[in-house]
Amino acid sequence: MNRTVSVMKIHWRDKWFWMYVPWVVTLFSFAVNLAIGILTGGEEQINSGGLITIYVYMFIAILMIQAQTFPFMLGLNIRRTDYFVGTSAMALLVSAVSSVLLFAMGMIEQLTNAWGVQLHYFHLPFLKEVSPLGRLGIYFIVMIHMFFMGFVISSIHRRFGRHGMFIFFIALILVSSIGSFAMTYYGLWLDSFRWIGVHYIDLFLWTIPLTLIYALLSYVLLRRATVS
Repeated sequence: MNRTVSVMKIHWRDKWFWMYVPWVVTLFSFAVNLAIGILTGGEEQINSGGLITIYVYMFIAILMIQAQTFPFMLGLNIRRTDYFVGTSAMALLVSAVSSVLLFAMGMIEQLTNAWGVQLHYFHLPFLKEVSPLGRLGIYFIVMIHMFFMGFVISSIHRRFGRHGMFIFFIALILVSSIGSFAMTYYGLWLDSFRWIGVHYIDLFLWTIPLTLIYALLSYVLLRRATVS
């Protein structure tokens, strides 16, 4: 337990990278969209999709964080298990704080009538039928999903190196290509989009078991990873 806390403390020393930078990027994107809304006089509704920046950042961040901290912490005699648990706990903490902040900004957006310029940035229109607690949960589970997706990819690289990554992406491209061809051949694209439009909440819920699978794979890979 003490070593797990030590891992979190080491991560927190780089709180700029973990917490401040993603919000600087997100708020900068928001400011740009708000400026556009002001310049257009709020005559047109803006659904920028800029909120995705903080989720993409979480995915990319763990790729760099693991590369920098894994060899360093093992050099401090921290066990691989402690590294995995501590890093995961740090991600859960950061995701929880970020989700609460996103939820708060979404509430402000509602109270200000989309910032007075019809800008939908934090409170996404397609989630308007979801309860406040449900929206908070969605912010959180998607962010954790992005983190562990990045974690498992970086763990593949840590375990198998560049050759492993090459094989992984070749396999991913092949599976995606075969799936895309099958969808086109059987004319399933429109049906799929209609299904997503009706069951999009279910898709968010399905990220939970996927996240658990990513976490398990990351743990297994790190247990056998080299420190080079």
